[in-house]
Amino acid sequence: MSVENIDVTLRDEIRAIVADIVEIDVNRIGWNSHFWNELEADSLQGIEILSALERKFSITLDQAALSLMQDVQSTYEVVTTAMQAVEPSSRLTIAEPGLPR
Repeated sequence: MSVENIDVTLRDEIRAIVADIVEIDVNRIGWNSHFWNELEADSLQGIEILSALERKFSITLDQAALSLMQDVQSTYEVVTTAMQAVEPSSRLTIAEPGLPR
């Protein structure tokens, strides 16, 4: 995913969440700043980031997503994928037998 094709507001919200939890200045967090190595986040902070993203964006993320969330770019991709999965247009509607669809 190229930086030119992103939702800047979403990116900045992710950066703000990470900055708040890791307790660093948001300006230190770039598109590819590695959460664990560069920003020194620990596993508990990773779970806090995941939980904060779920609350902020009304999505559900499996804890396995933590292994994919290495930086803002990969976290952005995880969040946008989860957001697309809950959009009404992507939901399958199943009507009960005898009821109109």
